[in-house]
Amino acid sequence: MSDPVSAPLPGPGPTPGSPPGSAEMSPAASEAYAAICTALTETFGFLESELRPGATFEQLDIDSLALLEFALVMGAHLGVHSADTELRPGMTLGEAAEYVAALRSGSEAPGAAARPERSPTG
Repeated sequence: MSDPVSAPLPGPGPTPGSPPGSAEMSPAASEAYAAICTALTETFGFLESELRPGATFEQLDIDSLALLEFALVMGAHLGVHSADTELRPGMTLGEAAEYVAALRSGSEAPGAAARPERSPTG
Protein backbone atom coordinates (compact mmCIF):
# COMPACT_ATOMS: atom_id res chain seq x y z
CA MET A 1 0.00 0.00 0.00
CA SER A 2 1.46 3.38 -0.94
CA ASP A 3 1.86 6.14 1.56
CA PRO A 4 -0.92 8.69 0.85
CA VAL A 5 1.24 11.54 2.14
CA SER A 6 4.06 10.93 -0.35
CA ALA A 7 1.81 10.11 -3.32
CA PRO A 8 1.97 12.80 -6.01
CA LEU A 9 -1.00 15.06 -6.13
CA PRO A 10 -2.83 15.25 -9.41
CA GLY A 11 -2.27 18.46 -11.31
CA PRO A 12 -5.08 20.90 -11.75
CA GLY A 13 -7.71 19.81 -14.21
CA PRO A 14 -8.10 21.57 -17.51
CA THR A 15 -9.49 25.04 -17.27
CA PRO A 16 -13.04 25.10 -18.63
CA GLY A 17 -12.90 25.89 -22.32
CA SER A 18 -9.21 25.04 -22.65
CA PRO A 19 -8.24 22.01 -24.68
CA PRO A 20 -6.48 19.04 -23.10
CA GLY A 21 -2.82 19.41 -23.96
CA SER A 22 -3.30 23.14 -24.52
CA ALA A 23 -0.04 23.85 -22.72
CA GLU A 24 1.66 22.93 -26.01
CA MET A 25 -0.52 25.35 -28.01
CA SER A 26 0.05 29.04 -28.40
CA PRO A 27 -2.64 31.27 -26.87
CA ALA A 28 -3.91 32.10 -30.36
CA ALA A 29 -4.11 28.40 -31.25
CA SER A 30 -5.91 27.65 -27.97
CA GLU A 31 -8.47 30.31 -28.86
CA ALA A 32 -8.82 28.83 -32.36
CA TYR A 33 -9.13 25.31 -30.89
CA ALA A 34 -11.95 26.46 -28.60
CA ALA A 35 -13.73 28.01 -31.60
CA ILE A 36 -13.20 24.83 -33.63
CA CYS A 37 -14.71 22.74 -30.83
CA THR A 38 -17.65 25.13 -30.49
CA ALA A 39 -18.26 24.99 -34.23
CA LEU A 40 -18.07 21.19 -34.26
CA THR A 41 -20.51 20.86 -31.37
CA GLU A 42 -22.96 23.43 -32.76
CA THR A 43 -22.75 22.42 -36.44
CA PHE A 44 -22.27 18.66 -36.30
CA GLY A 45 -23.56 17.79 -32.81
CA PHE A 46 -20.32 16.48 -31.34
CA LEU A 47 -19.94 16.25 -27.59
CA GLU A 48 -17.00 18.16 -26.10
CA SER A 49 -15.77 14.85 -24.66
CA GLU A 50 -15.40 13.45 -28.20
CA LEU A 51 -13.01 16.21 -29.26
CA ARG A 52 -9.28 16.33 -28.53
CA PRO A 53 -6.34 18.03 -30.24
CA GLY A 54 -4.97 14.73 -31.59
CA ALA A 55 -8.21 13.66 -33.29
CA THR A 56 -8.30 14.01 -37.07
CA PHE A 57 -11.32 15.18 -39.00
CA GLU A 58 -11.30 11.75 -40.64
CA GLN A 59 -11.45 9.98 -37.27
CA LEU A 60 -14.46 12.15 -36.44
CA ASP A 61 -16.09 10.96 -39.71
CA ILE A 62 -16.01 14.43 -41.21
CA ASP A 63 -15.75 13.88 -44.96
CA SER A 64 -14.49 16.39 -47.51
CA LEU A 65 -17.95 17.87 -48.13
CA ALA A 66 -18.57 18.34 -44.41
CA LEU A 67 -15.08 19.83 -44.15
CA LEU A 68 -16.04 22.48 -46.71
CA GLU A 69 -19.15 23.30 -44.70
CA PHE A 70 -17.01 23.44 -41.58
CA ALA A 71 -14.61 25.88 -43.27
CA LEU A 72 -17.55 28.19 -43.96
CA VAL A 73 -18.64 27.96 -40.33
CA MET A 74 -15.10 28.73 -39.19
CA GLY A 75 -15.15 31.82 -41.38
CA ALA A 76 -18.16 33.04 -39.44
CA HIS A 77 -16.62 32.20 -36.05
CA LEU A 78 -13.07 33.39 -36.62
CA GLY A 79 -13.13 35.61 -39.68
CA VAL A 80 -11.06 33.18 -41.73
CA HIS A 81 -12.31 33.03 -45.30
CA SER A 82 -13.03 29.52 -46.54
CA ALA A 83 -10.97 30.16 -49.69
CA ASP A 84 -7.97 30.74 -47.43
CA THR A 85 -8.32 27.48 -45.53
CA GLU A 86 -6.79 24.24 -46.58
CA LEU A 87 -8.26 21.87 -44.01
CA ARG A 88 -7.70 18.22 -44.87
CA PRO A 89 -9.39 15.08 -43.51
CA GLY A 90 -6.07 13.82 -42.09
CA MET A 91 -5.40 17.08 -40.22
CA THR A 92 -5.77 16.93 -36.44
CA LEU A 93 -7.87 19.46 -34.56
CA GLY A 94 -4.67 20.75 -32.95
CA GLU A 95 -3.02 21.21 -36.36
CA ALA A 96 -6.15 22.93 -37.63
CA ALA A 97 -6.06 25.27 -34.62
CA GLU A 98 -2.41 26.17 -35.27
CA TYR A 99 -3.17 26.66 -38.97
CA VAL A 100 -6.17 28.91 -38.30
CA ALA A 101 -4.18 30.88 -35.70
CA ALA A 102 -1.43 31.46 -38.29
CA LEU A 103 -4.00 32.62 -40.86
CA ARG A 104 -5.57 35.02 -38.37
CA SER A 105 -2.24 36.51 -37.37
CA GLY A 106 -1.25 37.09 -40.99
CA SER A 107 1.64 34.64 -40.70
CA GLU A 108 2.27 32.41 -43.63
CA ALA A 109 0.48 29.17 -42.93
CA PRO A 110 1.62 25.88 -44.43
CA GLY A 111 0.70 25.83 -48.12
CA ALA A 112 -0.10 29.55 -48.22
CA ALA A 113 2.87 30.40 -50.42
CA ALA A 114 1.75 27.91 -53.06
CA ARG A 115 -1.65 29.55 -53.42
CA PRO A 116 -1.75 32.45 -55.91
CA GLU A 117 -3.39 35.69 -54.88
CA ARG A 118 -6.78 36.32 -56.40
CA SER A 119 -7.56 39.61 -58.00
CA PRO A 120 -11.00 41.19 -57.41
CA THR A 121 -11.75 40.93 -61.12
CA GLY A 122 -11.09 37.27 -61.55
